[in-house]
Amino acid sequence: MTLYERTGVPAAYIDRDGEHIYLFDGSPAAYIHGDAVYGFDGTQYGWFEKGWVRDLDGLCVFFTEEARIGGPAQPSRYETPAKWARAARPIRRSREARHAKTAYKAAWSGMTSGQFFHR
Repeated sequence: MTLYERTGVPAAYIDRDGEHIYLFDGSPAAYIHGDAVYGFDGTQYGWFEKGWVRDLDGLCVFFTEEARIGGPAQPSRYETPAKWARAARPIRRSREARHAKTAYKAAWSGMTSGQFFHR
């Protein structure tokens, strides 16, 4: 499942396991636990729900093909690039306590994919 930025550019994808998020160059970027998105260092990056990835402030950072309601207008999607061989995933560190969900907003976050994934 492809994650598109607010411009419609493919930024990353969720692996077939429905849990791990990779960049198209094969780098592991994050993972999903429940409805929360975490970095491998245990930092919570945001939320994944109803096809939207949101930052900790409830603003939309990415959308998938399944995102229908609850977010801003979606741009046209660019073609998905080829996926490179996946690199080994880092060891998961202990997750920090889940953040309280803020009200979801139907607006785009100002974050880029690099900022969201703390690269």
